[in-house]
Amino acid sequence: MAQIISPTPYTISRPQDVIDIVNENSAVRASTGIIFIALGGILIDAYQAAMVGFGNKYIAMQFGISPGLAATVNASVLLAALIGGLLANRVINRFGQRKAFLIGMALCTLGAACVAIAPNIWWVLVCRIVMGFGLGIDFPLATNAVAELRGSKSKKTGSSVNLWQMAWYVSTTVVYLVLLPLLFSGVDEAQLWRYGIFIGALFAVLIMVLRYVYIGESAMWAARAGRYDQACNILLSRYNVHASVAPTTPVRPDDAPDVKVQAGYGVLFNARYRRRTLLGCIVATMQAWQYNAVGVYLPLTLAGILSGGLSGALTGSAIVNAACGVTGGLIGSLLLQRFGTRRQSMYGFAAVALALLALGALATTNPWLSLGLLGTIIFFHSAGPGGLGMTIATLSYPPSIRPSGVGFARAIMRTGAIAGLIFWPMLWGALKTDAFYWMALVPFIGFLTCLLIKWEPLGANVDAEDADVLNSVKK
Repeated sequence: MAQIISPTPYTISRPQDVIDIVNENSAVRASTGIIFIALGGILIDAYQAAMVGFGNKYIAMQFGISPGLAATVNASVLLAALIGGLLANRVINRFGQRKAFLIGMALCTLGAACVAIAPNIWWVLVCRIVMGFGLGIDFPLATNAVAELRGSKSKKTGSSVNLWQMAWYVSTTVVYLVLLPLLFSGVDEAQLWRYGIFIGALFAVLIMVLRYVYIGESAMWAARAGRYDQACNILLSRYNVHASVAPTTPVRPDDAPDVKVQAGYGVLFNARYRRRTLLGCIVATMQAWQYNAVGVYLPLTLAGILSGGLSGALTGSAIVNAACGVTGGLIGSLLLQRFGTRRQSMYGFAAVALALLALGALATTNPWLSLGLLGTIIFFHSAGPGGLGMTIATLSYPPSIRPSGVGFARAIMRTGAIAGLIFWPMLWGALKTDAFYWMALVPFIGFLTCLLIKWEPLGANVDAEDADVLNSVKK
């Protein structure tokens, strides 16, 4: 009779022990579906951004304001998300991953539902700010959860984190697939944005439920909070790893303090992390700028190039997002191990810059050529820098400051998103297709940054730096 040998248990006595175990083991349930659930807040962020981009001119008409002012009000979500991203590390340290996920999505759901019934522009402003806080808190938690599910030493970690870009385009495609049936069912064109935003609030509720069931608490957070028994239970249920607490380990050890958010941000700019922070932030900001100009306002841009009215613009937007955005995000994730985050971002920026220049020169010559060039921009954005700014930030820092690093990069990225969201309608209104020439400067700056800062997080064992970071914060 064969003897059944039980797995050798680990013994943990400090947070670094749990971090090392997680990084050596992927979660038992870490399928693409689970990864998408973890990234659910990003799906909602993308959906609401595209829906409001579509509704911008209708919001301006209904409330008697200019499109530029409407865009500024809508961009308030990005300013609030900037602040929310900076608070993300504090929220997760205080409440843990599971409750922080609920807080972020609850704020987003409440804000979206109230925007849908807004009686005036001030109501829209307040609700967009509430949504922004929720989305800002959520994003660092989402990418951090994916990294923890995969384990930093897994070759799949970078590709899994970068799937957020594919998820983004899946969600924006859903926007147009939601709007088209509403339009054909007889909903007044000027009211489409309200229906669409409310449906987005329902999606957010679904994400909350799925995350609560399938994602759960963070083993790393439990260890840093001194809850070693809880950490052991999570390791067993999620990773099938048997671990026990060392007998001499105190319940709340002195070497596991919560990382203060101020100290965490200070570490991001020390000699070790400065280049990583600059690369992640600039890549994230430039990609956000180019996307929020071209991607968010894709129906507006296509309506000025293609014939067919609103239904033609929505259909064209859905096709471009599905064929180029989703495909680009998937291919980009698959190629990431071959090219690395920095080079892939650099190549993507170069391709987008060239396509924008070509679009500026040829947009009025042939509508199908213009559609192809817009698709090219979306494809290389999605396959290249679109997701990689956040992937660089996620993979460049150890767990204790990872939410700070991602939150800071996401916060800085929002400045690029605000610039694209506010200035592109003004630039387009003044210059039409000549605006593409000016837009090409944005990916060119991103290209130069990737060329000059040579940091590659793939393959770097950054989680081994966690103890050093905690010690530097304690001093």
